[in-house]
Amino acid sequence: MPVIQIAGNNNISIENKREMVKKVSEVVAEAYGLPIETITVLVTGFEPDDIGAGGELLSDR
Repeated sequence: MPVIQIAGNNNISIENKREMVKKVSEVVAEAYGLPIETITVLVTGFEPDDIGAGGELLSDR
């Protein structure tokens, strides 16, 4: 059913990632009126030297 993609830097602990996936899943399940078991969340992490913002790499900030 719904697939949620979250992309960001790798600066998140496994505990915070678990909490984020749980909360996002709960909100999406409620919005769609579906069981939480039908929600898939994909979390993609990037290193600071793989992310550019404002014309520069995050690792250069």
